[in-house]
Amino acid sequence: MAQTAVTDVRTLLGPMAVGSVLSGVAFGCAIVQTYSYYQRFPRDSGYIKALVNFEMALQTIHLFLLLASLWHMVVTIYGNPDALVLFPQYMNVTLIICGPIAFAPQAFFIYRLWRLSKNVALVGFCCMLAACRFAFHLIVGITAARVKDIALVVDQWRWCITTMFVTSIACDAIVAVAVTYILRSQRTEFRRTSWIIDKLIFYSVATGLVTIGGELAQALCFWAMPHNYVWLGFYALESGLYTNSLLAALNTRAVFNRVWPIQPSTDHSTHPSYPRSATQVNTGDKVPYFSMTNIPSEEQSGQGESPLKEEF
Repeated sequence: MAQTAVTDVRTLLGPMAVGSVLSGVAFGCAIVQTYSYYQRFPRDSGYIKALVNFEMALQTIHLFLLLASLWHMVVTIYGNPDALVLFPQYMNVTLIICGPIAFAPQAFFIYRLWRLSKNVALVGFCCMLAACRFAFHLIVGITAARVKDIALVVDQWRWCITTMFVTSIACDAIVAVAVTYILRSQRTEFRRTSWIIDKLIFYSVATGLVTIGGELAQALCFWAMPHNYVWLGFYALESGLYTNSLLAALNTRAVFNRVWPIQPSTDHSTHPSYPRSATQVNTGDKVPYFSMTNIPSEEQSGQGESPLKEEF
């Protein structure tokens, strides 16, 4: 029964080929963003650099294994469509390492939400969702490596895969909505400060929508067409979306460092170091968020003290 569920070879090889190509494009974008990151922020915290290196190392392995899986499906077992119902050995490893690739950026964005909100309940709930997603991801990957039959994994572990999608989408959506709400609540009557906050909201929502859109497309394809590789095509691209969203969030700091003339913070233990001019790119950030205490605005020009005391 499991093997007869898959009949159309085009819905097997086509999505995997397209997903592999798009994954390669995402990997190229990540390389460019990584180079830009190290050029702009060479004195960033060692923890953030380790996170970037971790993501890129796993992304390299992921792309190599993905291409090896595609080679196995297109060349090694050419002319044997019945063999396509079995997960390639390389694909089994890919399914497992995609878990930490996605978990690390989610943890980063949750930490950024914590720096902004200090809401224990909200952040704790997001952490629970991210941890559940990571755990279910590993379960699916290990199960696929043991069972190998795609249709059998889908039939017996549909609930696990569905839970993985739901928790991931919920986590990303809650973080994006929470950050947007908190930032909008801190808009003031001063145009410059409000403009900067609007930009922060835009970049936060944009990075969140990228991963949410990828996960949602993957989930819809899985629910509608579980017994082909269409949803796995999106799965191949998913980890690249998370890595690029993380790198985009880090590199966006340079945009804001060009916008506002920075007044150095007196507390160097909690705030990043900033350039002295409005056009100088910040190369000394110590934490991966924007500091709203140093936003130049009409308030800092003598019209009143800025109410923006959070860090983002």
